[in-house]
Amino acid sequence: MVKFKTWTNEALAAQCIFPKLDCDKYLLELDYKEEIKELARLGVGGFCVFNGTTESARNVLSELQIFPQVPLLFCADFENGVTMRLEDGTDFPHAMALGKTGEFTGKVAKAIAKEAKDLGVLWNLAPVCDINSNPKNPIINIRAFGENSEVVSKNIVDYINFLQGENVMACAKHFPNHGDTKVDSHIEFPKIYKDYDELADEIIPFIAAINCGVKSIMVGHLFLEKIDDKYPASLSPKIICDILREKLNYKGIVVTDALDMKAITNSFKLEEIIKLAFLAGNDVLLMPENPLKAIEILSDIIKENDEHRTKIEISVDKIYNCKRWVKLIPQYAKETTTSVFIEHQKLALRAALQAVEIQNEGMENFLPISEEEDFAAFSILQRAEDLQAASRFFTMLAGASENDCDFAYLDENISEDEIEAMLENIENAKFLIFALFYRRRAYAKGVENIDKLNYIIDKLAAGREYVTILFGDPYIAEAIQSKLKIMTFSDSFPSLAAAIMKLTGRVLPDNY
Repeated sequence: MVKFKTWTNEALAAQCIFPKLDCDKYLLELDYKEEIKELARLGVGGFCVFNGTTESARNVLSELQIFPQVPLLFCADFENGVTMRLEDGTDFPHAMALGKTGEFTGKVAKAIAKEAKDLGVLWNLAPVCDINSNPKNPIINIRAFGENSEVVSKNIVDYINFLQGENVMACAKHFPNHGDTKVDSHIEFPKIYKDYDELADEIIPFIAAINCGVKSIMVGHLFLEKIDDKYPASLSPKIICDILREKLNYKGIVVTDALDMKAITNSFKLEEIIKLAFLAGNDVLLMPENPLKAIEILSDIIKENDEHRTKIEISVDKIYNCKRWVKLIPQYAKETTTSVFIEHQKLALRAALQAVEIQNEGMENFLPISEEEDFAAFSILQRAEDLQAASRFFTMLAGASENDCDFAYLDENISEDEIEAMLENIENAKFLIFALFYRRRAYAKGVENIDKLNYIIDKLAAGREYVTILFGDPYIAEAIQSKLKIMTFSDSFPSLAAAIMKLTGRVLPDNY
């Protein structure tokens, strides 16, 4: 253990705080930039990275390493690649798609590690170890590898081993399991009415993660009232100390889920959040709303008695050792590379293609679509933000097909007059393609009116044959009245391409 006796309380407190870093904002707003630089000088443990291009993020992270005495450990939610938080990089299929393939998870994790390292991000807040046992889960969904402990455990072990094989830290989340919930913890606390024994199956993936040496575990903002009816898991010593530390014998870093999420901030004041999170047994306090104030609060807490001081020294020692493990210490020297990761894009497409499932009820001869007949394609959007993915889909479909085709975007709010106008425009189309861009996201609602969705599809089809493609939430498939469905389990770029390959009958060349 490094001797921290000479460290000030403020220096120790700062190492346990990992604020949010918005790379775009850093480059555009001088006041924000100075605030981030001040946090770096104070010695925060690192930052959680958001927004920007890979080039801008790489430059910002490199610049910030100049200021602290102890190198910064940058983390990010790169679950299915750096594109989860940045504008470019390789967009890999989501975890559920990888879980369907049974063989690509480790390869993808290794590729993600390489791209993260190229940026200077050495702590990936992944994999999701939750079992998506509740189809109505508003936030996990395709971020989970599957619906049972066996599938999830196998995949998260592969993910952790291959990620950490590149000296990039993994993080098993969201302990003890966010899969069987009906509420998004970004908004309010999900409540789970299970005791420790009843959680046995859901904890299996976390035990697997511990057994394979995962460097960190994230605790979710979840209320388990049978275990602790006063505090959520992220602030609960009964869950962190008694279960995770003692019963499961976990010795690594424990990190809170983001402390700026509304479930937490709407229920507790900042002073309470910092004190409860620290005393509950967390080593890293992730993204508090006011990081400068959080450092001050935590510094005051550890002044209170020697026990608190000893406790934070242990946490900082863990963080310091992880920085050593990822080779930030003794002297950080980021590897320079000119790689554009072409092979990663090929890997992503192979994985996406293998993940595709087709449900076909009496339309065996429909695929691939005939090149002799005109068709119309509709992208039905859940949110305006889905327009980019839908546009990509149309562009690739037009390039892959020899047919004359019409394209249109719509959502559940389409009027009868608009439907009639579209019917006039597609009267020569022999068959139709409906691409549904529906998936569960933080702060977003799921499919609110499945009957309206079916009505729109049926009205536009007007008796013609059609195929429905689900780019995202696979759990709405059963309610969609379509004889032919293509499910990709992801709305990633390669998943769009994989669906088009299934539509047009294209195949990958040998040795792709």
